[in-house]
Amino acid sequence: MHRNLRIADFGQDEDLFEDANGRPLFQPITIDWSRPVRIARDGSLPVKNESDIYRNGYLYAIVRNHGNQTTKDRIAYIGITNDLQKRFRNHPKVNDIRSQYGETSISIGTIATPGRKPNGETRKLIREEIEHILIWVLHGDLWNDRKVMCVPRQGTNGGRALDIENTGFKFSGRMPSRIIFPWVAVVPRRNNTAK
Repeated sequence: MHRNLRIADFGQDEDLFEDANGRPLFQPITIDWSRPVRIARDGSLPVKNESDIYRNGYLYAIVRNHGNQTTKDRIAYIGITNDLQKRFRNHPKVNDIRSQYGETSISIGTIATPGRKPNGETRKLIREEIEHILIWVLHGDLWNDRKVMCVPRQGTNGGRALDIENTGFKFSGRMPSRIIFPWVAVVPRRNNTAK
């Protein structure tokens, strides 16, 4: 990482996230993370009433805790699925994580789009985009091997500017409270404009 990186000048701070008509430039997204629940050895999850809460698919974080770690609530994997109960009965990466000593749990992220009611296909694309952004932001400790080496929004579907707020479970501070994507950073040159 270059030491002299600076955030590009977007003008007045109060106008940073709105256009001239007061509409948001970055689509606001809220992810409410549940308290993690332990994944059983057979891959089953003690999640109730899921059809009422998670009709539009799932965003999830796999969390590791064991006594020898010097830190707690380590996020090990970020993923999405359409069928939560079936997903973990045969998930090679999560099986590898779960086979490690200690407790493996799952937190579900419920996605809300304030002011908008996207249709099913748009909800799916937003969920995939958020998954990719979270993998990109949290990549240091993750076991994910896909979507790590490419910048989010570079796929065939493009993407949108998102202002993501994470609420609910905080993963002991590992999950950022807010992610604004994309953002522009620049390396300034020496200013020689003075006469």
